[in-house]
Parts: sequence; C-alpha cells; structure tokens
Amino acid sequence: MDMFKQNQKKKNTGRKKIEIKKLEKASNKQVTFSKRRTGLFKKASELCILCNAYVAIIVFSPADKLFCFGHPDIDSIIGRYLKGDNNAEFEPAAKSSKEKSVSYEECNRQYEAATKKLELEKKNLAQTEILAKGWNRRWWKDPIDQMSEQQLEQFMMSIYELRKKLTERTGELMMLGTMT
Repeated sequence: MDMFKQNQKKKNTGRKKIEIKKLEKASNKQVTFSKRRTGLFKKASELCILCNAYVAIIVFSPADKLFCFGHPDIDSIIGRYLKGDNNAEFEPAAKSSKEKSVSYEECNRQYEAATKKLELEKKNLAQTEILAKGWNRRWWKDPIDQMSEQQLEQFMMSIYELRKKLTERTGELMMLGTMT
C-alpha cells in the first residue's frame, strides 16, 4: 500500500516554459526582473570563468534602479569598448582607482536616497503651492458659523499668533523710532 501512495504523490510542476510577453502587473515585473537579473548575472559569471571572456552588463530595473555586472571589472570593459580596441591586451583598472571608486551597491543606495529626497521635495513644493494660493485669500473673512470645532480652534490660534506678531513688530518699530 505504501508503494501505491508514493506513486500517487503530487508531482511538482517544476520549470514551465512561459510565453514571452510584456507583464502588466508592476509586482510581477519586479519579481520577474529580480529573479531573471540574478540568473543573467550568474550565467555571465559562468561564461567569464569557463571561457575567459570579458563581460559587462548594465541593467535598469522597472523601478529605474541601476544594476551592473562586470568581469574582471566593468569600468575597464566599457573603456575598452568605447576606444573600439578589440585587439588590445585586457588590463583591469588599477587597484588605486578601484579603491577610490564607489561600489555599485553604494551608488544604488545613493540613488535611492536621492530619489526619496526628490519625492519629499516634490511633496513640500506641492504643499507650499497650496499655501501660497491660500495666502492671497483673506481667511479672517471666512464665515465662522460654517467652521467645525477644530477649524475654529485653528482660527483662534491664528488670530492669537497674528496678534502676537503685530505686538512684536510694533515694539520693534517703536524701538527703532526712539533710537533715531
């Protein structure tokens, strides 16, 4: 009976051939990109080791992040390509330039941080534009009978703040007037 159960076990489907077409869902794109990128870089590494080939791969993810692979190093391969020098002996970049250069992972981190900062600045700009539009409005002329309790409290705090600033400014002007 045990032998029959073993034969009846559900077999894993394993690898399936998929239709190559553009993916629509962003989450599917990201997962597929990540897995395929890893596989691509692994194959490139194997090609370099097995055939003594020089390989450079530059890829941008669906989220516009930069990923690079280069063997022995990407900078010298790109430099050789740009020079169009196919017959030259390959010399990896000098150790000192490697030490000075920033890793691609660090570049990715800096890029992510800059992108986040840019998004934050965009949000701040949008809020500033909203405030600037409201600045020309005479908020003290708004009817208070249509305000909620929270809006009334904010209104009252604004009035007190305005009064405080007017008092401070008046004091400053009076001090300047007595000094001259």
